[in-house]
Amino acid sequence: MARRLFYVPQVRREEAELTGDAAQHLVRVLRVEEGQVFEISDNQHLYLATVTTARKSSVVFKVTERLPDQAPVPEVTLLASLFKFDHFEWLLEKATELNVARIVPVIAERSERGLDQAAPKRKERWERILLEASQQCRRMTLPVIDDPVKLAAAAGMLATHKVLLDEMRQGPPLTRLTMQAGDSVALLLGPEGGWAEREREMLVESGWKPWNVGPNVLRAETAGMAALSTIALISQLE
Repeated sequence: MARRLFYVPQVRREEAELTGDAAQHLVRVLRVEEGQVFEISDNQHLYLATVTTARKSSVVFKVTERLPDQAPVPEVTLLASLFKFDHFEWLLEKATELNVARIVPVIAERSERGLDQAAPKRKERWERILLEASQQCRRMTLPVIDDPVKLAAAAGMLATHKVLLDEMRQGPPLTRLTMQAGDSVALLLGPEGGWAEREREMLVESGWKPWNVGPNVLRAETAGMAALSTIALISQLE
């Protein structure tokens, strides 16, 4: 059975500590006890560690072994136009499982009204979703989620490959994308209402290339998962 993974602020002198709500959750909900062995990550490396203290106020881990680092993966940034939060949060969870490095919520012309104002209040919840998904899939590092930005700012994102997803299903199949070691990918996902024509033109002028992920019109979150899965597979084949 795979060991649980927990994230810690730092590993210092072969020890790490969780306090506050994190410690309470481990002790009261997960029933962590002294002597149990888990994997921990300081968001840089993985370690095998034994619990030496398990209180509601403090859980202390003693590192017994540094584990091999996970194989490098392409740096993928998901720029996702805001849409209904229940669907958006599902996207966050699944993007984390597919090793996205950074998520940038984007305010597009056809984003549902009010979401841009409500989004900042959700950031703490979104970070918790990313943490829980990362622990579940046992990835070595946590993804980062930015504050929402307007599309014009998102358009200036730098990446080796700037992938534009469009409900018009323009461009070649994403399976034809070729990647090399060290490449980075920025994936721009439109809102539920689709891109406005002037947005599409601005993005193409800014270096974004349309790609398609199949013959059907997909929901925003489905298109995002299809694209991220394809990129993950391509990176393994290169």
